[in-house]
Amino acid sequence: MTTIQLNSELNSVGGVGDMIVHAVERHWSRPAFTCSGRTFTYAQFGQQVSQAIQFFEQIGLKPGDAVLQLSANRYEMFVLMAACYVGGYISVTPHYAASEDDHLYVLDDCGASLVVADGLRAQRMRGFIGRSKKPFKAYSHEGNGPDAIWPAIGSCAPRPLVARDQPDAIIRLIYTGGTTGQPKGVITLSSQLAFASLLHISEQAFSVKTRMLCASPISHGSGAFIIPVLFKGGCLVLQDGFDGDSILDGMASGDITTAFFVPTMLYTLMDNPRIGKLDLSAVTRIIYAGSPISLQRLNQALDIFGPILEQNFGQTEVPGTILALTPEEHFDTRANRLTSTGKPYPCVTVKLMDDNCQEIGRGKGVGEICVRSPHATPGYWNRPELTEQLWRGGWLHTGDMARQDEDGYFHIVDRKKDMIISGGFNIYPQEVENALTAHPAVSSAAVIGIPHEKWGESVKAVVVLKQGSRVTGQELIDYVKKKKGSVMAPKLVEFVPSLPLTNLGKVDKKALRAPHWEDQQRAVS
Repeated sequence: MTTIQLNSELNSVGGVGDMIVHAVERHWSRPAFTCSGRTFTYAQFGQQVSQAIQFFEQIGLKPGDAVLQLSANRYEMFVLMAACYVGGYISVTPHYAASEDDHLYVLDDCGASLVVADGLRAQRMRGFIGRSKKPFKAYSHEGNGPDAIWPAIGSCAPRPLVARDQPDAIIRLIYTGGTTGQPKGVITLSSQLAFASLLHISEQAFSVKTRMLCASPISHGSGAFIIPVLFKGGCLVLQDGFDGDSILDGMASGDITTAFFVPTMLYTLMDNPRIGKLDLSAVTRIIYAGSPISLQRLNQALDIFGPILEQNFGQTEVPGTILALTPEEHFDTRANRLTSTGKPYPCVTVKLMDDNCQEIGRGKGVGEICVRSPHATPGYWNRPELTEQLWRGGWLHTGDMARQDEDGYFHIVDRKKDMIISGGFNIYPQEVENALTAHPAVSSAAVIGIPHEKWGESVKAVVVLKQGSRVTGQELIDYVKKKKGSVMAPKLVEFVPSLPLTNLGKVDKKALRAPHWEDQQRAVS
């Protein structure tokens, strides 16, 4: 047998900084970003990234230092993120709408040397001076005062843009939302962010014609598409927040050809009375992700937009790229394809595991989605005990429960922590939600478990009706009972004008559950 010895230098990989530099060099004169009525070419973007790196050096930052930004979507925010990626610094961008306590926790946890805030959060940032565990330099994205960063960056002489990030170095800390306690910093290496970007390029139809809308925070889901679009020479359309009318205008005019939405955004867009009156043929790809989608609303979206929808499943710990359901697969005639989340991305191994880390085969039942891949996180920043739990059995445990059909497609049934156990039966809320939203009067629904003295938990549905529709709670209970059986049927239905959402646009089930479990705790005490 021939023994092959790999040359570590010959076979080394590049990092995400290389991808950014190559994008600038390849597409120099093309538009790279539009934001707030301004357009920036790749040349301007590259020059500003270079100037930002020179500024970091001037104020004493060293490669490996953390740069934290408290900012809503804006072009300048990504310039500083790219400067971190190219220059070898650690980019930290917690959700801008997080609480003051969470922002201070993230600042202390990552030990940032530089903090940059937008105008709405500049005062909060200044208030952290003296309160944080470590001194930091504070600057604002806006204004012309002594702490305004862009006049200072603009005074730096740009140099040729050269990637100096180390592929195996930490390039980003992505903090989770803190819904289960204090936020956790998910470690991402430069080579891993590059690998995730290449996976998106392999799956999405990005090109020089792409004009991609990023309306959700680029600190999280939509930001994963920026580098792939830049590498292919497209343009990013950055918006601060979701405005259905302006988005429809952009789609109709051709200013937006590609978009990333969480399902609640897609629902809002489809419910806009203008959508049936516009020519949306310029839109060539809609990527949806972030939370389960109603089967009834998905069929509606396919009727409106046609064969251009792509479902993407991932999580922060495996940057946005675990499973995908392609536009073509949305129209596969085999059974239940639309209830699927698709198949793994290239070079990503996905298995279903039981609680003992034993594999559950195709068609054998529900298990937890577990992953092995080159871009799976090494762990959580400063949280070795949680890292050990995440990687138990040598697999990354996602916390998502699914089944796999005989054709190899994965069907997610719910988050493990959202599963309801009633009288010994496992009930996955997403299955009940799909049944509820199939009713013609229901716009959206969330299903939770609430305390029950006899059964442990019982099923409660929180329902939003379509405008002008009427139905009783008992009618919905009977409807689900007929479709799913009595065990799965809600025992209580509450009608609300809208569902609470997290900062990322997902239904906030923690907020829905809290009053019921707090009442039980008070009763016990």
